[in-house]
Amino acid sequence: MTPFVRTTASDEIYRVLRDEILSLRFKPGEELNLQLLCEQLQVSRSPVRDALMRLEGDNLVDIFPQRGTRVSLINLKQVEEERFLRKSLEESAVKKLIYQGKERDWLAMEHWIEEQVTAMNSKDFVAFLKADDAFHETIFEAIGMGRIWKIITAQGGNHHRIRLLSFHEKNVLALLIEEHRGMVEALRSKQMDAILSLENNHLSKLLQETEIIVARYPTYFSKQTAPLRGAAAT
Repeated sequence: MTPFVRTTASDEIYRVLRDEILSLRFKPGEELNLQLLCEQLQVSRSPVRDALMRLEGDNLVDIFPQRGTRVSLINLKQVEEERFLRKSLEESAVKKLIYQGKERDWLAMEHWIEEQVTAMNSKDFVAFLKADDAFHETIFEAIGMGRIWKIITAQGGNHHRIRLLSFHEKNVLALLIEEHRGMVEALRSKQMDAILSLENNHLSKLLQETEIIVARYPTYFSKQTAPLRGAAAT
């Protein structure tokens, strides 16, 4: 982590720690030593505690009084809740976008697809996910509802992490790129049935991969929840 100087920048500390967790540089279940974090970030304990409390509210860390703090295990029930939130809002968004979208919006989406291609070729999964998110953020920005995307991402930490894990599976990245290209074409040609079908498939596709991911990374997942039978998504 890159240290910074300001000792009262709890928002920046929160952003840095959240990024470490969502990128899986801090692994699910990993212990977080408060003193070590303070030394790495070159700040006092108080703003780090504040940031960790915010992350606990995001379901990304677990704080155990007098015992310490760890990165939260991925909870599949929360993954499904977060997926449901995103799927519901994004399907509503594309219904508006198909009529309100402009050529500049399709070009922006195509730009992020090319960024995904670059990230796939370099096997940079974190960069791929950032480009993936930017593609979907364009949908909300194009209809003047960028704040809705911020709500989705703020509440989507479990979903985000399982998406990143899924990228290690064979052909997942290429399929996502193909689906994104199909979505742009359906939006550009105003094919409502096609875009809704693509959205449904795209936002429910991890169902086939969830059990494989849980079996591959068993220590990353909460034992309180069984693998999903209804969906998980990217």
